[in-house]
Amino acid sequence: MDNTTLSASDFLAPLAFTHKAGELERAMAGVFTAVVQEYQVNQLNDIYSYGVPWLGSATVVERFTKLNGLAVLRRNDGGLSDKLMSTIYANWESMASERGLAFLQFMLDMLYPNQNKIVRLWHSIAQAGSYPLYLSESQGVRKFLTSRIRIKIDSDIDITELSELAPTLSRLVPWQIVPEVAVSIDTEDMGVQVALAGEIFQVANFSPY
Repeated sequence: MDNTTLSASDFLAPLAFTHKAGELERAMAGVFTAVVQEYQVNQLNDIYSYGVPWLGSATVVERFTKLNGLAVLRRNDGGLSDKLMSTIYANWESMASERGLAFLQFMLDMLYPNQNKIVRLWHSIAQAGSYPLYLSESQGVRKFLTSRIRIKIDSDIDITELSELAPTLSRLVPWQIVPEVAVSIDTEDMGVQVALAGEIFQVANFSPY
């Protein structure tokens, strides 16, 4: 039992030391005591944890995670995903107005360590009239820095999970930033000696509009 968990006797202490005027009050106190002892201890502990939800049960962490629009993980990993959600939410609360791309990077590192990268996108000045069709990850004197970023994830991660988390990742960026989620695609060596001048990836559009 950790120090944030209360027992039934903790919750019932005020009632136990309160005077009962008659048989009816004693009976009502007994019924309430039985209900708390048998059915309500976990629920009351959840409510008790609302002040510091990242220290609460998995139910509390998920409840506040959803309230703030963060990632909800359901992995069969022996409780590791619950710890990840607690850590992510605790950092969300502590970073406050300094979240922005820093928090997005932190969250990606928690979910997909060494399998992610945030890249700022540039656009051709000559093709500015066709913005944003000529985006590039590389900087150049004939390009201008845009308000768009590319969230690049390795292809060996769980694509189904990523599709569920992508809308959340897109909401974690500052209001002026336009994100896209890209999954890198590994290419097979076909024995042809050709120099490639680019990187292959899939860009997923999770916009609700």
